[in-house]
Amino acid sequence: MGSVYFNPFVRPPGSTRLAAWCYSPEIVWLWPFSTSGYYRVWIMRYITAIVLFISAATGCAVVPAQQSNNELVVQDQIHDEKALPSESNQTSELIFQYLLGDIASRRGDGSRAAESMANAAQISADPQVAVRAYRLSMHAGDFERALKMTGLLRRLLPESDQPYFMALRVLAKLGRHDAFFDQMVLLLDRPSSSIGPHLRRASQILGEEPDPVVWMPVMERLVERYHRDPQVYLAQAWLAYRAERPEIADTALNQALVVRPGWEKVAMMRLSHLKQSDNRKQLTDYAETFLRDYPDSSELRITWARLLAEWNEFEKALSQFTKLVEHDPENKEAVYAAAVLNMELGNDPMATRMFVRYLELDPEHDQSRLFLARIAAGQDRFDDALSWLSAVTSAEYIFDAQLRTAFVLADAKRADEALAHLIQMVPDSVPEQVRIYLAQERILRQSEGLEAALELLDAALIDVPGHGDLLYARGLVTAQLKLIDKHEADMRRLIELEPDNAHAYNALGYTLADQTDRLDEALVLIERALVLLPEDPFILDSMGWVHYRLGNNDLAREYLQKAIDLRLDAEIAAHLGEVLWMEGERDQARTVWQRGHEDDPNNSVLRETLRKFEP
Repeated sequence: MGSVYFNPFVRPPGSTRLAAWCYSPEIVWLWPFSTSGYYRVWIMRYITAIVLFISAATGCAVVPAQQSNNELVVQDQIHDEKALPSESNQTSELIFQYLLGDIASRRGDGSRAAESMANAAQISADPQVAVRAYRLSMHAGDFERALKMTGLLRRLLPESDQPYFMALRVLAKLGRHDAFFDQMVLLLDRPSSSIGPHLRRASQILGEEPDPVVWMPVMERLVERYHRDPQVYLAQAWLAYRAERPEIADTALNQALVVRPGWEKVAMMRLSHLKQSDNRKQLTDYAETFLRDYPDSSELRITWARLLAEWNEFEKALSQFTKLVEHDPENKEAVYAAAVLNMELGNDPMATRMFVRYLELDPEHDQSRLFLARIAAGQDRFDDALSWLSAVTSAEYIFDAQLRTAFVLADAKRADEALAHLIQMVPDSVPEQVRIYLAQERILRQSEGLEAALELLDAALIDVPGHGDLLYARGLVTAQLKLIDKHEADMRRLIELEPDNAHAYNALGYTLADQTDRLDEALVLIERALVLLPEDPFILDSMGWVHYRLGNNDLAREYLQKAIDLRLDAEIAAHLGEVLWMEGERDQARTVWQRGHEDDPNNSVLRETLRKFEP
């Protein structure tokens, strides 16, 4: 129902119109805050009238259903009107104390709020009110009162573990080590206690304190008492890591393995800590040793495999995923990871088998079909590729599948079919329309030449004016056609639209360095690109080339060598080989050119370079 406002100075309590109104928390700000004299009497009378009205009213529900005594939710929100006690416990004094606490909370008087709400909790014996009193007390820094509320909650909810944890949090704030230990013993010795989760939660409470190290003796006492349970060592290790005492943590983890040999949680915690410390060698030694001693540790193995992949150690990662598949052929994550890694490492037959196997485990996984199509197309098995692509039906991948179908047709020397396929595609958005235009441009450039591609891009930019990807694509075409003015106009426009587009700076800089004498201007542009993407091999190539054009051969060689180390590319090989040739290192130049030829035998820049120096 909507808010109802009551002004006691306009409509006195006891009016016959009272039944027209319902209690709403929003009215409390209109009430006098004084608890003395006339106003206290007036408020009490009004509350009594409200209580009598609530018991008879049918249209205004103000009391939520109580929670089960076995479930206790500690609200994070201080102002929680839902904690109003149940009707059966609503007395005038109770509601007075509750509303007084609520008003004080709203006015920022934390101490008064905590006191009044605690009084309401004691009167009502209502767990929800006790929880709110606890929260208000913690918020006000009144930890002693908060502790009393946890005692009340333990009596009200004897089956719940939550009051114990609330008490532990208070005792940690108070710095009472002995009491914390005693509370833990009471909690852990309960017949229904879950020792492992309880210990972990307790260690987290202590770990959140400003100086966790001072709580280490308490954990040591718990270890002494529960030394036969490996969980206690795990909790000790976690707190020790938080306290920056790794030597204690390592000892605790080793002891856990004595009690429970091969326990993966121990290894996972150690691995996590070593990763955070960025000690790759120590991490590697530990993981490999543990997996050698406990080869069935699948959880650790998959974590270790992911980490190896993250480090780009793909062959080692593949070895781990392969072992996982051998141990558990139904492990979907391992099968899929093995498929992807085999594909990236060029082991296409095994990748194909793994992806097919994954589709047996997950028939709806269309991304696997896209990968299978990629592998088949790379092997010139175009019909197989088209078959995999036609089987893609999910909304997430259907557009990609249709787009790749065009590329497969083009690679199969069926350019006309590819272009017809693209024309009949119906995009759902501007980005999809742009992707179709770019696909058409690529196929036209390969099949009909640069002029046809330029004509298409001119039309595309009329349809989607000022689009960055289209401007960049047209800029690359005009650079190849040596239309410097048009190229520069597009790149300048792109830089204006996207000031941090490193590739636009690089494209313009390289073109100026390669086709004009504006070398100083080119250098500035490429330097800007390199600041934005310092490890990009193509920008490094441009930097090397402009320095070569400026006569700085040593710098040119340095940049070009770094570029080809990052990526073997025919054009980079052409540039590096030319610098080496001019430095008199002709055998080395020929070796570099040969590597570039193996990468891309049809690269126009490399072929032109070879004609110039070895006709």
